[in-house]
Amino acid sequence: MEQYIVSARKYRPQNFESVIGQNSLTTTLKGAIETNHLAHAYLFCGPRGVGKTTCARIFAKTINCFHPKENGEACDECDSCISFNEQRSMNIIELDAASNNGVDNMRSFIEKVQIPPQMGKYKVFIIDEVHMLSTDAFNAFLKTLEEPPAHAIFILATTEKHKIIPTILSRCQIYEFSRITINDIVSNLKQIAEKEGITTDEDSLNVIAQKADGAMRDALSIFDQVVNFCGGNITYDKTIQ
Repeated sequence: MEQYIVSARKYRPQNFESVIGQNSLTTTLKGAIETNHLAHAYLFCGPRGVGKTTCARIFAKTINCFHPKENGEACDECDSCISFNEQRSMNIIELDAASNNGVDNMRSFIEKVQIPPQMGKYKVFIIDEVHMLSTDAFNAFLKTLEEPPAHAIFILATTEKHKIIPTILSRCQIYEFSRITINDIVSNLKQIAEKEGITTDEDSLNVIAQKADGAMRDALSIFDQVVNFCGGNITYDKTIQ
């Protein structure tokens, strides 16, 4: 029996073009890569479930691609891209600050920053929920952020930008992610339903999109629940139950 994968994971975007509802941000990031105008630190802020961590991972893959496409996307065929897609790349290091927010956690993280990439040009360090770091952890990180090694790029992700100390904010390029529109969510759910062989209708998908409150990840989670309840035929009456 084939292992079940939730839709949010199964259909997680693998390139900028497939990111839902953040066109201006993805265009700007692709432009920075194409012109080689890369900052050492970025702050991705906005509501949960709108693509912050996904965009950070796509960015990390694309800047290390050996044969980028003319449209600014990663090739998905070179050794570097394949290692990213198979989740075995050593060029992306992630820290969940919600559960690793102490100064010792940060010092261990900083030690990894000094190690150059084995393949590709950059190592990308993603700190999720960065606002959860303790004051001591922020201060320990600040020195590295001020004088990072040439191979290091930091992407900080947060739902609460106002909790981040000004000395960190001033050293980052800030990208504000917006809630996904209902139309964009419905359009994406339609495509997924078609791929999964599920019959649905506009009204049902609108209910799911409204309930998700602008978060694509939440919309996909609700969609999975509705599919489990309705089977292969989603109807409005069953959706509102």
